[in-house]
Amino acid sequence: MNKPSIFIIAALLSSIAWAQTNVPAAATNAPAAPKTISIQEMLVIGHSSMKLHSLAMITQGKAQGGVDESFLPGFNVCSEDSAVPVRSVTARLLGQHFVEGKKTPNPEAMVLLIKLAKDESSDVRYSAVYHGLTQVQNKSPEIVELLIDVAATDREQRLYGRISQSLENDREEAARILDGKLQTGNSIAIYEIYEDLAGKKPADTDKYLDMPSSRPKMFIFKGDGKNAEAFKTDLEAELSALGIENSDLFISGVGENYVLLLKTYITKDRIAVENTLGNHEKFTITQKMWLTPELEIQIDGMRGE
Repeated sequence: MNKPSIFIIAALLSSIAWAQTNVPAAATNAPAAPKTISIQEMLVIGHSSMKLHSLAMITQGKAQGGVDESFLPGFNVCSEDSAVPVRSVTARLLGQHFVEGKKTPNPEAMVLLIKLAKDESSDVRYSAVYHGLTQVQNKSPEIVELLIDVAATDREQRLYGRISQSLENDREEAARILDGKLQTGNSIAIYEIYEDLAGKKPADTDKYLDMPSSRPKMFIFKGDGKNAEAFKTDLEAELSALGIENSDLFISGVGENYVLLLKTYITKDRIAVENTLGNHEKFTITQKMWLTPELEIQIDGMRGE
């Protein structure tokens, strides 16, 4: 047989190579790689537990590139979530990332914080006010009034103190708003917070003196390190001299490390204790606070009620 020419062999090899390179890829049943969902997307489309997980990642500093306006649509959705923790953490993050330390806070974040400051949950309101609205450097009359309303309603000690401190540069505006509320409603709650928020006493105070307090106020007296019952009897005598009979006074603690807790319910009784015993040589007030329902439950538990 004659050997095939080199040209025929070359043509045959070329056709084989072309066929190999143009064979369709074999079909595969392997699943496609899943699409990565960003934190911003999860805040929008995730269920409550996934939203909370994403918010926790932001809190822990795991949001790649930091938090910017691209997170606001997700925060908007989270602000309406049915889960209280989701709304509460959202309020805190809004304040920390879009208000705190900023001369001009983000307007969209402010709208969300104002809404959350009126939330039905006290935890959500606390986060929105403590971490958000009290951080606003140049407060509008709307913000000042909202802080006043929260202070009158939510007397949690840390939040109340934060609001009072945040309004130090807005006392003139606070006094104007408080005066208007007193003229229209004669609210005992507004009277009670007036001096703390306006930095001065309100006018025409006498009409409030015999009114029941909107909330009881508790005073904590340092013990003398001796006999607790004897010290309690002495304080009861001092209160009686001020016209406070049958005082709600009890001992907390054992041994020498005890304190006396006094609850007042009438405005004039509270004022008498503050004015007369505020700097007393024997009876030292170490702490005073308005009692929230939650705190009253804790105190009643201490008393075994």
